Amino acid sequence: MNISGVSHKKAFLGNITTAVRNKAWKLCGDYESILDVCCGNGLFFLHSKEKSSVKRQLVGIDKSAELLQEAKKIFQDNSIKGVSLIYGNAFQLPFKSETFDRVICVNTLLNMASLDIIEALLAELMRICKPNGKILVEVRNRSNPYIRLKYWAYSRKHNFPVRAYRIEDISDIFERHKFHCTKILPIGCPVEFIAKAFLIEAGRKQQS
Repeated sequence: MNISGVSHKKAFLGNITTAVRNKAWKLCGDYESILDVCCGNGLFFLHSKEKSSVKRQLVGIDKSAELLQEAKKIFQDNSIKGVSLIYGNAFQLPFKSETFDRVICVNTLLNMASLDIIEALLAELMRICKPNGKILVEVRNRSNPYIRLKYWAYSRKHNFPVRAYRIEDISDIFERHKFHCTKILPIGCPVEFIAKAFLIEAGRKQQS
């Protein structure tokens, strides 16, 4: 894998961010239509080379034209084909409702300054998810004292939000929109209290 074109390697290739991408890809099924929201430089889709013969609809969207250009270069360096990259707003996605089998948004919610903003984003992800589809999001674990202290210290030095959240808060958002968490996977440590992050899979509640 050629990652020489990755900028800000400390952020994009950190232990947590890499582990989250790897675990999220393993949950994606063959032949699914997959949208990566806030795809950045497209590193999530490097995994698509593992099964290059599998037919998938792969789409990434981000509001940074610079990162999308970086993604194109990374794809070229790694012979990644078949990924559509779109410049756009995650809060107003340019897709019809119930379009994608799998909607991904990882390594992103830590930059959301409040739960209200997160709910607005998740509501848009839920809108475009197919009735039997799944959403994958990730949160940094507020219950972990190290993560909480680290992000507090970072926020005091930088004018950029970095936040950890509780699983219960994200679960409540899904419940309000008639979704529910189908998987909650700890990242970094199997003990939930000290896990560094959680990867959450959510789907629509089935009407009885």
